Amino acid sequence: MTRQKGPIEILAEEIGFRFERSMERQDILVSFVSVLVGQIAEMRETQARIADLTGNAPSSDSAEVLARASALLAISDHEKMIEASVGLHNFIHEVAPDDAYPCDHLIDMVSSCVSAIRFGLETPCRSRHAAEAASHIWRFRYGITLEDCFTPAWRKDWTRAQLQRAILALAPISPTRG
Repeated sequence: MTRQKGPIEILAEEIGFRFERSMERQDILVSFVSVLVGQIAEMRETQARIADLTGNAPSSDSAEVLARASALLAISDHEKMIEASVGLHNFIHEVAPDDAYPCDHLIDMVSSCVSAIRFGLETPCRSRHAAEAASHIWRFRYGITLEDCFTPAWRKDWTRAQLQRAILALAPISPTRG
């Protein structure tokens, strides 16, 4: 019988990150998605701050979706988290259907993050959603619309940095020595 890979191992393979079996934990997946959701929240905040200049204010629905995503990420029970992610996907499809025009990119990126949780927690896991969510956010954040031979490496490097941030966020804080 072949060992089943989990979402962190799948992500690590996708981005060239050194994986150890002890990393395959729900809290690491949740921390990674939390870092990504934080990136989206920063983009929304920037859009709101410069809306007078651009004429492009973020939607109130994107604020609600981000708030619900934060609540989802605060759940610790595995099954309740899956259930809440299904509920959040349903809400997202109500406020921003797939065929909506124009697309609310902030909500669309949160939906990618919710997919990383929802499908990453399935057993057996066959989800590449964590890597896809990171790629989606990276593309929007840096305005990437075309790829050349350098962009895959740049995207993977950025995603590795986000995974490192997520793992470090889980490390206990020790007092500094003077």
